[in-house]
Amino acid sequence: MKKRFFVAAAAAASMLGFAVATPAQAAEAPVYFSRIYYDSPGKDTRSNASLNAEWFRLTNSTKKTIQLKNFTVRDAANHVYKFGAYALAPGKSVVVHTGKGTAGKPSAVDRYWGSGNYIWNNTGDTATLRNPAGKTINTCKFGKGVATNC
Repeated sequence: MKKRFFVAAAAAASMLGFAVATPAQAAEAPVYFSRIYYDSPGKDTRSNASLNAEWFRLTNSTKKTIQLKNFTVRDAANHVYKFGAYALAPGKSVVVHTGKGTAGKPSAVDRYWGSGNYIWNNTGDTATLRNPAGKTINTCKFGKGVATNC
């Protein structure tokens, strides 16, 4: 009976032009990978400019500022980036570049991993965002290519 009621309610809502949220949509991550550029343009020279052309972007999907201090991002090979003090405003994004950055200082929207090597595999990898307690908040799995929207 409950199943038929849900199906009927969903059908009625769809006829009226309302979207019906699925459980996955309802449980959207408060911070998520919105883009990963995992194959920097040109040859892999390991220059700082080339390393910084490899990056990921996290976006805050909530209406509240989220403190990212001690959040981590890791790849499948367990390379780990740990956020220092950083407040991600509602609806805003932060980009973390693989290299060392400009003059070694982060900007308001850019952070730097500080690596001298590429992190993301061009043939496929998985990015995982975890909160300070180690709980997985969001993942983005990608295959061969250049970049992906997660």
